[in-house]
Amino acid sequence: MRLTEIENIIGYAFKNKTLLERAFIHSSYANEHGVESYDRLEFLGDGVLDLIIAEMLYFAGNDEGDMTVKRSLVVSSAPLEECVTDMGLDKFIIYGEGESKQSHRHRKVLSDVYEAVLGAIYLDGELTEARKFVRNTLESRMSDILRKTDMKNYKGELQEYCQANRLGEVTYTTVTRKGPDHAPVFTVEVGIGSKILASAEGTSTKAAQRSAAKTALEILSKDRI
Repeated sequence: MRLTEIENIIGYAFKNKTLLERAFIHSSYANEHGVESYDRLEFLGDGVLDLIIAEMLYFAGNDEGDMTVKRSLVVSSAPLEECVTDMGLDKFIIYGEGESKQSHRHRKVLSDVYEAVLGAIYLDGELTEARKFVRNTLESRMSDILRKTDMKNYKGELQEYCQANRLGEVTYTTVTRKGPDHAPVFTVEVGIGSKILASAEGTSTKAAQRSAAKTALEILSKDRI
């Protein structure tokens, strides 16, 4: 693996090169060769990314509701996938024999690699270097991501509306999950009191809940309950 080339791309030189190499080992290759995959690094990087983006939004003066919605958008798969492909890091991912024949351009594995690299940087250079990596790769994208997206906190608005009008407790139920593991689609129903008011789909349960809450608010605004 061309580790020096990767380091030049990400802007960080590792003291422990093994961490960097591991960040690009897909589970299919790890299973075939008895080595460790990037899965544990990805898990760690996911938590580090949440913290760093939360810090950035906090110091930008966002309130709690906005921070929750904005963070979920910034750390979603699509922006991370774009970072990996734009930097050309996808060509360094090591797959097993069968998996290497598949197309990965728009698959979750790309966002997993971003988080694995971040986890590796965090272990090797601590939080200071991890922050630098996130700022260098995501900060310039954040304004575009947030500008193009409806940022309203529909779940919070629905909760407040129902409390103010004594309509009953708001509940969310995931009724279906379909699609492949790398691109699941969830269907969520939102209920108010004993009545199911709306349902919606999303690529995560949070996204589906938010869409269902938006639809419920639209229904309530038309006095259909």
